[in-house]
Amino acid sequence: MPMLSGFYMGEISATFRQLAEQQGVNLIIIRSGDSRDFSLPIALHQIDALVVVLHAAANTYVEAATRMGIPVISMGASYAPLPVEQFSSLQSSGVEQLYQWLVSLGHQHIGFCGDLSVTDIRSRFNAFKQCVKRYHHRTFDTSQLFSVENCQLAGGRQAAEEWLTLSVNRCSAVICATDQNALGMIEQLKRHNIDIPDDLAIVGIDNIFSGGRITPSLTTVDQQLEVLTRTVFQRALDRIAGVDLRREVFHIEQSLVIRQSCGSISLDQPLDLDPTSIRYALLYEALHSPSELFDNLYSLAKEGFQSILDAQTLYQCQLKRAELHRYEQYRLISQRSLMSSHEVMSQNEILQDVRNLPQLETSEASVITVLPVNRGEQGNWDVVTVVEKQNGEPSIAQSAMFYNYLDILSLFIERDALIETSQQRHKKSQQLLQQLKVVSSSSNDGIWEWDLLEQRLYWNGRLSVMLRFTQSNQSGVIDPQLFLNRIHPEDMVAFEQMIQEHLTTMTPFKMTLRLSRDDGHYIWVQMNGSAIRNHLGQPVRIVGSMIDITEQQESADKIHQMAYYDGLTGIANRRKVMEVIEQHIKRHPGQPRAVMMMDLNRFKMVNDTFGHQVGDALLCHVAEALTKSLRSQDLIGRFGGDEFVFFCDVVNTHQASELALRLLRAVEKPMCYQHIELVSQASIGVAFYPSQGLNADELIKNADIAMYRAKQMGGGKVMHYEKKMHQSFESHLQTEHLLSQAIEQGEIHVHYQPLYDNRSKQICSVEALARWSSPTLGVVPPNQFIAVAENSFLMMKLGDCIMDRVCQDVASSSWLRSLDHISVNISARQLVHSHFTRHLLEKIKAYRLSPALFCLEITETAAISDKERSYRTLRELQSAGFSLSLDDFGTGFSSLSLLKGLPIKEVKIDRSFINDISEKPSNLAFIQGLVSMVQSLGFRVVAEGVETLPQMEVLSQLD
Repeated sequence: MPMLSGFYMGEISATFRQLAEQQGVNLIIIRSGDSRDFSLPIALHQIDALVVVLHAAANTYVEAATRMGIPVISMGASYAPLPVEQFSSLQSSGVEQLYQWLVSLGHQHIGFCGDLSVTDIRSRFNAFKQCVKRYHHRTFDTSQLFSVENCQLAGGRQAAEEWLTLSVNRCSAVICATDQNALGMIEQLKRHNIDIPDDLAIVGIDNIFSGGRITPSLTTVDQQLEVLTRTVFQRALDRIAGVDLRREVFHIEQSLVIRQSCGSISLDQPLDLDPTSIRYALLYEALHSPSELFDNLYSLAKEGFQSILDAQTLYQCQLKRAELHRYEQYRLISQRSLMSSHEVMSQNEILQDVRNLPQLETSEASVITVLPVNRGEQGNWDVVTVVEKQNGEPSIAQSAMFYNYLDILSLFIERDALIETSQQRHKKSQQLLQQLKVVSSSSNDGIWEWDLLEQRLYWNGRLSVMLRFTQSNQSGVIDPQLFLNRIHPEDMVAFEQMIQEHLTTMTPFKMTLRLSRDDGHYIWVQMNGSAIRNHLGQPVRIVGSMIDITEQQESADKIHQMAYYDGLTGIANRRKVMEVIEQHIKRHPGQPRAVMMMDLNRFKMVNDTFGHQVGDALLCHVAEALTKSLRSQDLIGRFGGDEFVFFCDVVNTHQASELALRLLRAVEKPMCYQHIELVSQASIGVAFYPSQGLNADELIKNADIAMYRAKQMGGGKVMHYEKKMHQSFESHLQTEHLLSQAIEQGEIHVHYQPLYDNRSKQICSVEALARWSSPTLGVVPPNQFIAVAENSFLMMKLGDCIMDRVCQDVASSSWLRSLDHISVNISARQLVHSHFTRHLLEKIKAYRLSPALFCLEITETAAISDKERSYRTLRELQSAGFSLSLDDFGTGFSSLSLLKGLPIKEVKIDRSFINDISEKPSNLAFIQGLVSMVQSLGFRVVAEGVETLPQMEVLSQLD
């Protein structure tokens, strides 16, 4: 766990200690510190189960434990996909209880305060928005969101000032995402004479100790840390006993704590707290005054490791021993050992493996606390282990005080270790300086030294050549400010931050920046350096080098351009757009922005008709027109194909619609290319952050759904995302899933539509038509499920399924074999498949049937979808013996050149021209023209959809 004491960690550690002593089991608590990357494999050979609190251990540590078969349980953090059980306090339950309570008190306009950059806070905010919708049947008004910069008191003060600036739509209550925010808000508002709760009710989340001590006392929700810890402890025992891993997250409901700040309890009403709880003991059983606590904790801990002997006396802990180890170069060395009554100096005994630390005793159970302290260098640690006896029911307050002491002791040990490391580095720096003086004159790098005391900058001859110093600058020493003036203005802030950070952290720095030469041109240099410090640890000089990397940087710029920008149009690509959106969300949480998705209508037809060169030219033309229509604060990107995306600085739907309509008008600007004039049309979908998505993926998906709806509406339109739009997508996905099952389970059937020969007055052939009656969806229209198959890559499977059924029927029916032919529809996706002809022939031959018995029907659209490949496949099918028919003629291009180029024998006139032929003479004239044209080319003509006697009589006149 990160810490041993304080709110949250103190209650958890105290509960674990109590349970361990009650159960008589060994308990090892490792204080990992604030870092989330603790990976030193301490105790892995000693433990039977591992509990990690708030991601205190790195994934590598947890993964090592799981590989050894150790059950791992996480409190409040996910280690997916590792086999780790997760237990956490249910954030949404606490928010809902607070909201419901405020509504019961009559509040209708409730605000939210929190730092949305924190994962838990975003979870609480999402639960809050659901409450607004559930209890008030409306979406949350973002003007009542107080998005603050941190979870502390300062964030609450910031929210208070924002609330005071609201002249209208002031909320009457605010749910703060943390108690600290709530306390800060109450404090600031009271300074402005705002009465809490009469003018504004304020509630918090966490139930920290100080919330019950202020006036008015804070209404909050308790995370039930003691209940959570007890549940986790028992689960660890169960896992050790052999209970199987459980993948689902286990949530503990939070508990509402009603106090004065919401207006429901009088100021003199007493506050109840269970006297048997861990929290009660932590609050009321300590017998030390504040000044005594400070004196004891500080004065003891600053004495370092040996002060543990005095601490055991003051806090009445049952110390058995304490040990100090040094871990470096993968060796664990025991340095010092303290027994309960005296100190024993060890002989620097080398232990075999850090995973065997701490050493356990078999005689009786112990509580062992491990304090790993990093020495400021990678892989170097001081490790303190403190072993206590278990002595029945412990004093919770005294144990908590001891853990407060150990937390502070860790900080002092860390301070001493860093000072020692710093002194060693200073010595090394002195040696390095001497080495630099030796190589400075002969180095190809520019060597420089900045004297911080004298404020003079020295450099070698190579640096003079690099920056093309004039004769007046050849002295080798200048005022540092003259050098700083050479830094490019865009790099100056980063340079100053780097120097400041280096002087604070004492780690060598490296930076890439631009410097101006004496001829006015800028070059790229890589600057490296390190400060030299005096005996007090204060920096006195900075020594470093520079390398001219202009050529490398220019190459890197080209690589960056390729990585983040579209190679065809030069605008941003998917990666760039996604990163910009995520950066906005991280830096400006809650600030509205719109994501727009645009798709060009009928772009594929342009590519197929005029070729990819024309299509590429159109994309560049559109990208240029769109870029000119945008403002500097808006971003345009291309996601591939004809999809464009925009991230726009607009705050409401009206502004978004105005901008989107301007973009649509820009797209419609005609393009002339190689004597071809094209006019584009597009559709746009809009989704807003944060109301319609809290991350880039969700926003892009929802904008895409809205765009899909705009295309369904006929194109050239703008649609704003609505949640109900998911339904059509979900329906599409359901149909796709069930169709895949239907193909596998034989739910697809074939019906045969007869073809009547007007001359012989006989049925001469039939057309095979696919039908699907789904147990879930009922009868699904063919145009619906075939469209789904085309768009989801199920078409090849569906085509194979239909052809199998047809072949089975033909092989078993002498009547079907006696007909002129059996017509089967072929899709565009089948037609362009590289092995379609071979697979079809193999299937037909497997049923001992002849290709001449089949007529394959294609549409005009299928014929030109990939013209070269389609024509090649059609010629293969003709050579193999199949006859070919052009279906639905008249609904597409109806091109004479298309008819001449296709190896077909039959043309079928679409049924839409036949439906009202007996009532509209104009249709008859049109059909007469079609028939004449087709017959003049030597093709057989078939009229589809003849279902009445008057229709047949009228068409007979044309024969």
